[in-house]
Amino acid sequence: MENAIVKLRGYKDGLHLIIKPKVSLKEVEEAIHELINGMNQPLEGTSVHIDMSTTPLTSADLMELETHLTEKYNLNVSGVNLIDDNEESPIIAAPAVHIIPHCLPTDNQQDYGHAEIVRQTIRSGQTTSSLTGSIIIYGDVNPGGEVVASGDIIVLGTLRGNAHAGANGRLSSVIMAMELVPLQLQIGSYVNRPPIGQKPRGYPEIARIGAENIIIVEEFIKF
Repeated sequence: MENAIVKLRGYKDGLHLIIKPKVSLKEVEEAIHELINGMNQPLEGTSVHIDMSTTPLTSADLMELETHLTEKYNLNVSGVNLIDDNEESPIIAAPAVHIIPHCLPTDNQQDYGHAEIVRQTIRSGQTTSSLTGSIIIYGDVNPGGEVVASGDIIVLGTLRGNAHAGANGRLSSVIMAMELVPLQLQIGSYVNRPPIGQKPRGYPEIARIGAENIIIVEEFIKF
């Protein structure tokens, strides 16, 4: 079932509620009501992701929408994803339950001036960490491998494992890789779990906390 504003789609990682037009929260809620009431089977207790392209919805709107879905339809909102207008599947994800302040704290750059260089691939079961600065990896991070840094994480290869930047709470930290197809990204206490089966995009990408108060992943051009 679908209408002009919202639609439901099933992907490998579960059910997604897709919001594509740039409309108000009230219009979105009305469209969801029409959609769910027109379905032949109940959705109570179902876990859903919210997918949306650029919309006027603020972080407060998203919190209200999550509450609306939970209280009115007994749905469990597991994440908020940004999608490309030309794609049907989500390209990035971040849990809706995390609230990031509009004004991020100013960091003391001197505390993170140190960068550790790792000249090898991080294999499954291996963890490399630096709680005094950033990490630069001359190699890959394989599935099951993990990198933790208080500053930034730069992978001059493919990141397929887990990466946790800003481990000491630095929300301006970033994660960058030549190919970014991780199992999980984390900046500070905020987690990003990309969709299962995501393919490399063929260009460097960077993950950071964006203006929409979620972790975003975009093409890396320059700092």
